[in-house]
Amino acid sequence: MEDKQIKKQPDILIVDDNEANLTTLEAYLVTLGFYPRKAREGSEALKEVAKSTPDIIFLDLMMPGMDGFEVTRRLKSNPNTFKIPVVAITAYYDRENNVKAIEAGVDGFITKPIDEPILKAHITSLLKMKGLESELNASLNSLDNIREYHRRIAPGRSRTREIIGNSGLIKEVLSRIDMVKDSAVPILITGESGAGKQLVAEAIHWEGKLASEPFVQINCPSLQESLLESELFGHTKGAFTGAIRDKKGLVEVAEKGTLFVDEIGDMNLAVQAKILALLDSGLFRRLGETKERKANVRIIAATNHDLEKEIEKGRFRLDLFYRLNVFEIKVPPLRNRRDDIPLLAEYFLSQSSLTEIPEKSFSTDAMNILQQYEWPGNVRELYNMVERAIVFSGPDKEITPRHLPQEMTRQKGSERPSAAQPHINDIQLSDSMTLKELEIAHIKKVLKQEKGNRTRSAKILGISRSTLKKKIADNPSLRGISRYK
Repeated sequence: MEDKQIKKQPDILIVDDNEANLTTLEAYLVTLGFYPRKAREGSEALKEVAKSTPDIIFLDLMMPGMDGFEVTRRLKSNPNTFKIPVVAITAYYDRENNVKAIEAGVDGFITKPIDEPILKAHITSLLKMKGLESELNASLNSLDNIREYHRRIAPGRSRTREIIGNSGLIKEVLSRIDMVKDSAVPILITGESGAGKQLVAEAIHWEGKLASEPFVQINCPSLQESLLESELFGHTKGAFTGAIRDKKGLVEVAEKGTLFVDEIGDMNLAVQAKILALLDSGLFRRLGETKERKANVRIIAATNHDLEKEIEKGRFRLDLFYRLNVFEIKVPPLRNRRDDIPLLAEYFLSQSSLTEIPEKSFSTDAMNILQQYEWPGNVRELYNMVERAIVFSGPDKEITPRHLPQEMTRQKGSERPSAAQPHINDIQLSDSMTLKELEIAHIKKVLKQEKGNRTRSAKILGISRSTLKKKIADNPSLRGISRYK
């Protein structure tokens, strides 16, 4: 397929901070014959738009940092981007947020879990409105386009380079990825939550001979039991209330590629039996259908449960365990590879889009604290901590102990915060706070400290006065604190 043909394809950008949702939506779009671009946060989405103007944006509204509402407002207020159709992705109907989204300028809504015909209808309608009907017809349901998409992105999708570390445990993981990447046998990835099981699954796929085929992911805990079977195997019209048309499942979407079943330990026994049948015979049935269909797909499963204990409790099938456990990769917890913590922390710092200070780094005392901490949330917790530390260090070039969460600093003496720099521990935190909420809490703290003076507050925060003014305008809780100085 020539490059000029590729350029004729409609350009679709999907934005979601949830990797499972992002991968699933990408898989549906590829099945329809499109070449989607992806962004995992609002600021990254704006960078993608600046590179090349997309024809449609599918955008999750609820994201940490810059949320979907703010992304939409920025796009619609820019004369160069205000015409881009923005379709909001929502998990459920929320009147207040929907009104807020409409006011921001969204052009439509689509709900999770994604219904493929509805997705196709949105794309068809919007592209026809933009006069891209010929490009649309060339794309829809073209298997050649699907394969060409995967062939083109495969070389740039290497994931082993994102598995950071020099410890013996990580080298063992990388070795086992290399051993199994070209095999079609079932693979079981075990490890604690946040340790990096998904990254291992992606590395197996994108480093191996199936890289030119689909990689499709499903997260079992994220779906209701009644929806899990339908999402995996599909359903026929009338199979259950609300099934208004036939729908193929992710097993079919992943044909010839890899189906990654994340947290399979949370799958109910009935669906476990159907996964076992798929592994044994390669056959499955859509929900509500009598005929059997043949699948050609590699299964990679991951779990943070001890499956042998789950078997003893009657919550996991012994035969499925043996069928899945043909090749196991154990992902170590972060506390067992402490020498990798500096490498990971510096990597996350260098990759973050939250800081405008390229040379920002961790102090020796701060890094010592990171290496002594137990990290119950593993690599994911370290990533979130780095993002928070960036927010609270503001214009400082160095992240010190005063910028770290209290549960880390209390286990080791740290420097006392200066009066001019609010300590992260002086702000009321909770595990459920988003980065956006943390940012607002920090701004509020600085504004109170500076008695509402915007000029001095902006200087401490390391942002321009106009940026601070906009943040105050967007957040009513800040307006009563600030003064026009």
